Amino acid sequence: MTVVAGRLGSLSMVAALLLYGGLSVPAPPALRGVELSIGLLILAAVGWKWPLAVASGHALRTPSGVVQPDVRWMPVAVAAFTWLLWVPLLRGAALGWEAADILRDVVPLVFLFLPVLLVPALRSGGDRAVRALAGGLTMAGLLLALRWWRQADWGFGAIGRRAMADGGVYLLNAPSVLFAAVLLPALSLSLVAVGGRIRYWMAAIPCAAGGALCLGALAGAVHRTALGLAVLSLALTALWWARRRPWLALPLLLGFGLLTVAGGDALVGAWQQAAEKTRLTGANARWEEAAAVIDHVVATPWALLFGDGWGARIANPAVGGWRVSYTHTLASYSLLKTGLFGMIALGAYLAALVWPWCRLLGADPPLALAVVPPLLMALCLHTSFKYLDTGVILSLMLVAAECRKGLSAP
Repeated sequence: MTVVAGRLGSLSMVAALLLYGGLSVPAPPALRGVELSIGLLILAAVGWKWPLAVASGHALRTPSGVVQPDVRWMPVAVAAFTWLLWVPLLRGAALGWEAADILRDVVPLVFLFLPVLLVPALRSGGDRAVRALAGGLTMAGLLLALRWWRQADWGFGAIGRRAMADGGVYLLNAPSVLFAAVLLPALSLSLVAVGGRIRYWMAAIPCAAGGALCLGALAGAVHRTALGLAVLSLALTALWWARRRPWLALPLLLGFGLLTVAGGDALVGAWQQAAEKTRLTGANARWEEAAAVIDHVVATPWALLFGDGWGARIANPAVGGWRVSYTHTLASYSLLKTGLFGMIALGAYLAALVWPWCRLLGADPPLALAVVPPLLMALCLHTSFKYLDTGVILSLMLVAAECRKGLSAP
């Protein structure tokens, strides 16, 4: 890919993310014009030849997938994607599952493996591609949070006093909201830490305000785990900057003190609401759901090894026993649909991404810490592994791991 192609691909992805955040929803019930436009923009970013090579497995024989030392994860990802695309697809078709249900599983698979398609297209863009993806994701998360605040009638004073509804389309479940809730305050801190120019200080103010809007939305809707992970990530980022810039310790302590004085009641109320939600709902029937999946797949060797294929449904105790085509965690979902062999392929793919994240942690700790909360939620705790922004965050992590200059050096 040329530098120009990489930049055009970055612009296409930014446009797709803005459409996603402004007009779409994390889990659209049907394919509308907006979702079709987003898909076309992504296709414009990645092209059509490389996706065909990946889907056929031919990408394993091409230089783009093998020889570059910085992308050793690529052959594993291509092999895993090829297996997870075709074996469960053929299994689901053989068992007679509905085509619409099969498609609802295949599209999230493409999202989860989006780095395989997107990273080669954006690699030539370098730092510009990193900043474009990070900016697009952040704007998408902020737009989704603003849309949620609008449906909540801008009830900022309700934080910590009452739990506000998620809404029918669950805008705050999008990983980009949690990403923006972490990255915007971290970027604000980075701008202050770098200092030296008034424009950095001025830019830090809207970044902090945007982060507060996203964090406030998560607190208002009592997204307890997401909020806790965001706070932990920001605390680690603050400690990292305080170690590099010791003079930041005093402003950080003053800022925390002002936040406690100004919003102490809201903070205490939000903590109490999270504790009460934990007492009432516990793990949201995740263990019962996992037990139901295990009982189902151990019934036959074929189901245990290969799953029931894309499009399969199960009587899910987490939703009152209704037969649905999803579960709430990636582990149970992959076991049901792809069996043990599919779980091994998926595990190999995710394990191959650990080393690039470690490289990113050494090169750009604030960005590395910012991707952790949404990815932990998506890959371990929530259905958001099926959403577009999960794949984009993974792509951002991998592109950034190959760059030398990160967001912590504006």
